[in-house]
Amino acid sequence: MSIRKSKAFGPIVLLGAQYFTRVIGPLISLLLVRYLGPEDYGLYASAIAVTSFLTFLPDFGLQQSVLKISASSNIRLNSLIKSSLYTSLLYTIITLIFLISWLSIFQYEFTIKIIAYILSIAFFRIAFSKIITTLLQINREYTRIAIWNLIITSIQWIATLVCMVLKANLFTIVFWPQFLSLLISIIMFIVEGNKINLFNNLNPFKEKGEYKKLITNSLEFGTANSMYQMYHRSDAMILSASRNPIEVGYYTVAFKIAELIYFFAGVLFNQVLYPLFFKWSKHDRDKYFRFYRLLNKLMILIGFFAAALVLLFSDEIVYIIYGSHEIFVSTLLTIMMFAVPFRFLVVSIGAILTTDNLVRKRIKIQSKVAVINIGSNALFVPIYGAVAAAILMVITDVILMIGYLFATNKHVTKKHISKRILYQIPILLGLAGIAFYMSGFDLMYKVIAGAIIMIVFIFIGLFSLEKEEITEIKSFFKTKGR
Repeated sequence: MSIRKSKAFGPIVLLGAQYFTRVIGPLISLLLVRYLGPEDYGLYASAIAVTSFLTFLPDFGLQQSVLKISASSNIRLNSLIKSSLYTSLLYTIITLIFLISWLSIFQYEFTIKIIAYILSIAFFRIAFSKIITTLLQINREYTRIAIWNLIITSIQWIATLVCMVLKANLFTIVFWPQFLSLLISIIMFIVEGNKINLFNNLNPFKEKGEYKKLITNSLEFGTANSMYQMYHRSDAMILSASRNPIEVGYYTVAFKIAELIYFFAGVLFNQVLYPLFFKWSKHDRDKYFRFYRLLNKLMILIGFFAAALVLLFSDEIVYIIYGSHEIFVSTLLTIMMFAVPFRFLVVSIGAILTTDNLVRKRIKIQSKVAVINIGSNALFVPIYGAVAAAILMVITDVILMIGYLFATNKHVTKKHISKRILYQIPILLGLAGIAFYMSGFDLMYKVIAGAIIMIVFIFIGLFSLEKEEITEIKSFFKTKGR
C-alpha cells in the first residue's frame, strides 16, 4: 500500500508544510530579534501585537461558514466563493478602520504607527488566501494548499533575509515581505479561481442571494473566533499599550515559541478535520463521536508530551534565540507551557460544538471567558506586566476547557474520553513535573531525561488506544476509493 495514494497523504503533507513554515518562520523572526536589537524589535513587537490581534477580522468566520454551506448538495460553488470574496473584502476595510481607530485612541509612538500600517497589508493577503484555501479544502486538495502556503511564506522569509543582508532599515524590512506575500496571494487567487471560472462575471450584486446565509453563518463563527482572539491576543495588545517596548518584545518572543506548540491543534482541526466533522455530524454520528473521543485522547497525550519537552529545554531554546541566557523569557515560556494540554482540548472540544450547530452556545461561553480574561489583563498587566499576562493565559484556557466540557456534556455527549487515558493522567502530570524539575540540570542529563520521557510517552500512547480507535486511524491510510 502506497501512502501517497492514501486518504491521509494530503492532510499529512499539509500538516508537514504548515509545521515547516511555522518552525522556519519564527526562526527568521528570531534572527530579526538579533538584527534589530531589543529596542527596535520592541517597537516592531508593539506594532505586530495590534495587527495580529485584528487578523481574524478579514475572514471573520467566512472559512467555516463556506465549509458548512458547501456540505449542502444544492450549492453552486462558483457563486459561493464569489460571495465570500466580496464579503471578505468588506470585512478587510472594516479591519483597517479598527486599526486606525485603535492607534489614534492610544498614544503610540509615531514609528509604531507606521510599522502597524505597513503590517496591515497582511489583512488583504489573508482575505485572498483564505478564500482560495477554503475552495481547496472543499475539493480536498490539501497538497495544493500546502504548496501555496509554502510559497507565500517562503517569499516572506527570503525577502526578510535579503533585507537583513542589505542592511535595510526597520521600515524596509517590514514592508517588502508583506508586499511580496500579498502579490503571491493574488497570483494564487487568480490561478485557482480560473479553475472554477470565478472571473466570468464579477458583479458583486449578481450573487446577492448567497449573502444572507453566508453572512449569518459567518457572524456566528466570526464572533466565536473573535472571542478566541480576545482572550489569546488581548494580553499582548494591552501589554503593548501599557508597558515598555522591550518587555513587549520579550513576551512576543516567548509567545512565538509557545505558538509553535499551540499551532498544531489549530491546523489539524481548522484545515483538515472541520470538513470531515461537518459531514459526519449530518451523515455518520457514530463515526463523529468515535473520532471526537479519539482526538480528545490524542490531544491530551500530544499536549503533555510537547509541554514536557519544551519545559525541559526552555533555557537552551531561549539561548539559541538570543545568544545569551535570558531568564525572564525562559520564565515566561515555562508558564505558557502549562497551558498546552488545556488549549489542545479546548480546540478539540470546541470543534464538536462548532460542527454540531452549537456555535451560539460556544459563543456564550467564550464571551464570559473573554470578559474575565480582558478584565483581568486590563487590571493586572499594566501593574505586573508580562508575567501576569502569561499566568492569565493558562487560567483562561483552564476555564474555557471546563466551560466547553459542561456544554458538550449537556447538549452533545457525556462520553469524552476512555477510562484508559484517565488512569494515565497522573503519570503524564508526573512526567511534566520531572521535566520542569530537570530543566535546571546540565544539558547531558536533560538529553537522557528527554529520551526517557519520549519512550514512556510512546508506551502510554500505544496502551491508551483501543482496537476500534486503531482501526479508525488505519482507515486514513487506506488507498483512496477503497
